[in-house]
Amino acid sequence: MNTPTPMLQQYHELKRQHPGTLLLFRLGDFYELFYDDAVTGARELQITLTARHKERGAPIPMCGVPHHAAANYIARLISKGYRVAICEQTEDPSKTKKLLRREVVRVITPGTAIDPQLIEANEAVYLAAVCGTGERMGAAFLDLSTGEFRTTEAAGPNAWNRIRADVESYGPRELLFPASLTQLIKDLFASTKAHTTRLPLQQEHSTDDGLLQEAAPRPPPSATSSTKSAGGWTTGLIALTPLDDWVWQPTECASLLCAQFGTRSLEGYNLDGRTEAVRAAGACLYYARDTQRTAVAHITDITYFEAQDSLVLDHTTVRNLELTEAQTSANRAHSLFGVINTTVTGMGTRLLRTWLLRPS
Repeated sequence: MNTPTPMLQQYHELKRQHPGTLLLFRLGDFYELFYDDAVTGARELQITLTARHKERGAPIPMCGVPHHAAANYIARLISKGYRVAICEQTEDPSKTKKLLRREVVRVITPGTAIDPQLIEANEAVYLAAVCGTGERMGAAFLDLSTGEFRTTEAAGPNAWNRIRADVESYGPRELLFPASLTQLIKDLFASTKAHTTRLPLQQEHSTDDGLLQEAAPRPPPSATSSTKSAGGWTTGLIALTPLDDWVWQPTECASLLCAQFGTRSLEGYNLDGRTEAVRAAGACLYYARDTQRTAVAHITDITYFEAQDSLVLDHTTVRNLELTEAQTSANRAHSLFGVINTTVTGMGTRLLRTWLLRPS
């Protein structure tokens, strides 16, 4: 068996540290993908798949994109539900003859994309998280580009229906959940709009969904398909991303939120005793900080909301009323939103959309 070169050893170590992602590995003026990532990238981006070390008898699949045009390629991968890890050279090539030091400086996911090339200015990109214990459910919604951060909690036999309606109302690009609830979440969010192309999953998780069974009995298996993407699943327009259960520990989540907001308790945010809301918000914040590799200091506040604060419109209602899209056409100009939207800024467009989808 051929021994990997020092550069490939470096690649393998970074890949091990970031499972479930497509690793864009900086080599000079290009970002390269290797092995299975290269096969996936070449297929999804419609670029040439080549090979490295053919002379050794064990060619390594590879493909690459120019670093100056990478944003467009990353946007295409994100739109398909992939998680992309950006690995940069952190040393000046002119100052060393040794192997350059490289680090993953950011992980871009469907719910954490904030670059102008990756999102539209007039659309909110929400990262959502849901969790639950018994008959109590929690959810949180974070728009990383603006710092808008909201969380809620519901209890009782209909708790899950309430939380699911909130998720459909916000329309997040990515949904986080405890790994132990994987199968339940996949079943509940199965959609006829799911991609049909099978995407590789590089990190498997448990499918024990005992936490939610009392409050939300498992629905019958969906006849529709969901597809696996790097690090999770893409079902409908939502990328489903499981996180290890330790991320959702109430004490750690509360401490993380207090540290972010510079407070000793969450009482001032109306979160005292709302364990599931705190868990969901804490997981959202953890994921945002982990992917951005920063403290996300612009997130300075969180709002707790109740069901009665606004009229919750589920996906079916929004579609039938043609609030944001016409049933006969995907053209938004033919929807109610398109007809009345005379705003001149992205912020105004977002606000109008919020008023339509969550009227109070």
